[in-house]
Parts: sequence; C-alpha cells; structure tokens
Amino acid sequence: MKRIILCMVISMSLCTMLMGQNEQKPTQNYPHQEVSISYGDVLLAISPIYNTQGTSSYPNHNWFAPNTYKGDEKSPGAFSLSYMYGIKKWLWLGVSATYTSFYQKVYDFSHQKVATNSGHKMAIVPTIRFMYVYKENFNLYSAFGIGASFGLYNDKEMDILNFNMHPVIQFTGIGVSVGKDLRGFAEFGCGPRGIFNCGVQYRFGK
Repeated sequence: MKRIILCMVISMSLCTMLMGQNEQKPTQNYPHQEVSISYGDVLLAISPIYNTQGTSSYPNHNWFAPNTYKGDEKSPGAFSLSYMYGIKKWLWLGVSATYTSFYQKVYDFSHQKVATNSGHKMAIVPTIRFMYVYKENFNLYSAFGIGASFGLYNDKEMDILNFNMHPVIQFTGIGVSVGKDLRGFAEFGCGPRGIFNCGVQYRFGK
C-alpha cells in the first residue's frame, strides 16, 4: 500500500512538473510586445467638416456667405499607430492612435476657388485583442476598443476654428497577420481605423 501511495505521489509530482513546464514555454517563447503602423479607408468616418458645416449637398446653407458653395470632401485616409502587450498568447491589451484629415474646397458661383476648409481628427482607443490562432508565422484574431475622437475644423472662408469631441468604437471582426518578428497584417471591421486597414507589425520582448 505504501509503495502504491509513493508511486502515486511521484507520478503526480512528475505530472505537475510537466504541466508547469508546458505553461512556462509559451510565456518564454513568444514576443510580449508589438508596435504597428497601418493605413485604412474613411468610408464610415464622420468628419469635423460635415459635423460643423455640411457638404456640397447643401449649397448656400451659410447665410453669411450666400455667394459660395462647397465641393465634396476628400481625405488621404486613416493612419494608425498602435502598441499592444501580450498578457497571454490569446489575450493582448494596448492602445491605438488614428489620425484622419479632410479637405473641402469652397467656390464662388463663377466656379473659382475662394478657400479650402480642413478638418483633422485624432482617435485614441484602448483595445483588447483575442487570438483564435497563434502560430509562429500566422495569427488569426478579433479586437474591440472604446475611446475618444478629437476633431478640429478650420473654416478658412469665415476664419472660424471649431473643436469637437465624441466617443468612438473600434471593432475588428477578423484580423490576419503573417510573418515572424516583422509581420504584415490586414483587418476588416469598423471604426476610426476604417472598414479595411493593413500595415506592418513588429513584435519584440520575449
């Protein structure tokens, strides 16, 4: 009986040691930190220009400038910088900053440009990421974040400067990254980063 109990204790000890080693390996072998830059569309972005002054759909809305109308808004896109920290292989926390600019030309009714209005937005979004697949060279994940967007509108025509702020949600339905330490990635979702955004990640800090 004593031998059986001794064998059970030794077996349990060996199992515990093996489980402990298995739990330690992931934390020792995978990078814990990540920085990334990305570029995305602005299809769903709400610009400071639209919030404050409207678009070309509403010419002559400004009673103080009845002889002008505004053209369509244009934007070079959304540029993001992110930092993430891996608590576990499947759970990462971090924050992203996304900058977006908008431009809108103002014309008189002889179709001559008289000014160019501009809007600038910066979204700061704390983010949580869930990894579904974590391989050395391939990741599949989703992410969610809630933050704030700060907008500045510069009306050159009327010499007006307006500031606004509102909450934003960034949801990444599916994200894919490929590579080792330096990785390429693409994400589909909605929020200030765009419906689609892609870029480069660098992981470090094993």
